[in-house]
Amino acid sequence: MGNDFTKPPESLHGQMLFREMFYLLSRSVSNWDQDLDNQMCKKIDWGDYNDSALSAWEMGLTGFPYIDAMMRQLDATGWMHHLGRHAVSCFLTRGQLWQHWKYGRDVFQKKLLDSDWAVNNANWLWLSGVAPFSMPYFRLYNPCPDSKSSLNVETKTAAFIKFWIPELKEFPPKYILEPHLSSASIQQSSNCVIGKDYPFPMVNRKESAKENLMRFKDSLAA
Repeated sequence: MGNDFTKPPESLHGQMLFREMFYLLSRSVSNWDQDLDNQMCKKIDWGDYNDSALSAWEMGLTGFPYIDAMMRQLDATGWMHHLGRHAVSCFLTRGQLWQHWKYGRDVFQKKLLDSDWAVNNANWLWLSGVAPFSMPYFRLYNPCPDSKSSLNVETKTAAFIKFWIPELKEFPPKYILEPHLSSASIQQSSNCVIGKDYPFPMVNRKESAKENLMRFKDSLAA
């Protein structure tokens, strides 16, 4: 009888090495969970705490279906795919909302079943762009990804989004990632009027991304 077991992903060893690195750093770097007096954290002038923006993000009511589906899954199950974690953290921080990474860190710490203090802080340092091991700060995840995105979003049926956002369950997959761009007739036939049954996007994703990249660059130059 043949061996039908699949091999572990090639990235598994790399992910384990990252975990061990995060453990070592969390024990050797002072104030690992802060941005003040933390040598591994760039000093960025984040925006003031915005309760309404943070609440919309946490509750999955941003008006960006991919982001909202991920956050609703987290709330219901205590888990989120790692690429989803990349997208929602970028959205909250340097991408669209310009909120301090620690606010997202705290939500993940509270809700994730696999939450780990060292790794959770490291991932938020990394994905907000403030750590030496971060990707370049100007590489942003599109909160409305298409099928070619590195986020590996399934767009043919959009079953994941429809499951977690039942308001959009009758929407054509073609429009489901940006439903506000669909016509009034499509919204009516889908029984979901944007602005009434599901929110408009809370920000203009392209304008906010442009503004935040400038803010990040200015903070680095200060």
